Amino acid sequence: MDRGARVLALANKIVKQLKPFCSRIEIAGSIRRKKKNPHDIDIVLIAKEDGKDKIKRLLEKEGRFLQGGNKEMFFRIEGIDLDLFFTVPDEWGATLMAYSGQKGSNIGLRLVAMRKGLKLTNHGLFRKSDGRRLAGKTERGIYESLGRPYKEPWER
Repeated sequence: MDRGARVLALANKIVKQLKPFCSRIEIAGSIRRKKKNPHDIDIVLIAKEDGKDKIKRLLEKEGRFLQGGNKEMFFRIEGIDLDLFFTVPDEWGATLMAYSGQKGSNIGLRLVAMRKGLKLTNHGLFRKSDGRRLAGKTERGIYESLGRPYKEPWER
């Protein structure tokens, strides 16, 4: 089995294992962008009450914990890097977009936001003048708030 296939198989296995400890979970990064040979795994998730501790313990049995805490954790399992990004419902779309888009696409959207007096982060889209959140629950909502047509992850 080639590395890309191993990465995909491991990503799906991990999501299945973590699902009981999450209210929401999705594979992000190059896998979500449908790249041919992903080399690592990025997962965005909303952990249930005390889910983070259970997730960490479970994954430590699978491989090696590298670092992390409340917002993100990094592991190496079967020689493959696994990055977990924890979020909350109001920030789901912004977090998923931040860890799914290619760097250039994310920078481009942040520049569009800046020109409009807004700030785009992995926590949401905010008005700079008063810090008010304009979008963040969904990726579509962010694109709409920026006046941009929505692009699927593999189009970014």
